[in-house]
Amino acid sequence: MQANYMTRASYERLSEEARRLKEVEIPRLGREKLEAASQGDLRENAGYEAARDRLHLLQARLAQISEQLAGVHFIEDLRVPGDIVSIATAVRLLDLDGGEEVEYVILGPADADADRHVISHLSPLARGMITKRRGEEFAVETPGGTRRFRVLAIRAWGAPLR
Repeated sequence: MQANYMTRASYERLSEEARRLKEVEIPRLGREKLEAASQGDLRENAGYEAARDRLHLLQARLAQISEQLAGVHFIEDLRVPGDIVSIATAVRLLDLDGGEEVEYVILGPADADADRHVISHLSPLARGMITKRRGEEFAVETPGGTRRFRVLAIRAWGAPLR
């Protein structure tokens, strides 16, 4: 089983979503499906088909969440030195092609949030910078071509940049 890295906040959010799916949404859709089935011919019953399809989607989401919650390693428990890029670090980069500075936080997939510059340790950008130290340069292949960066600063997630 693959280790699933996430923050405790993401674990709580996903656990609550799983609980809501199991206890509220899936049972409600099950009842809707049965009600629609009682309306007659299932071959021409749009309500039944819609409830069945939505039920399958929710069951698939529940299975996905259950898999994410299995084998969890909490990011807050990791010992991160902060002088090398890894999961649970914040990194300030210089985009060598565009000349601008940008900061990313590397966490688990459940924590990724592009609007806040939080990226998954599994993303191409994170994979390109993991194991790098301050001053090192690296390149990442993107759909728009190769992008080059220099690591300007690294810190353990939650600590000040150095």
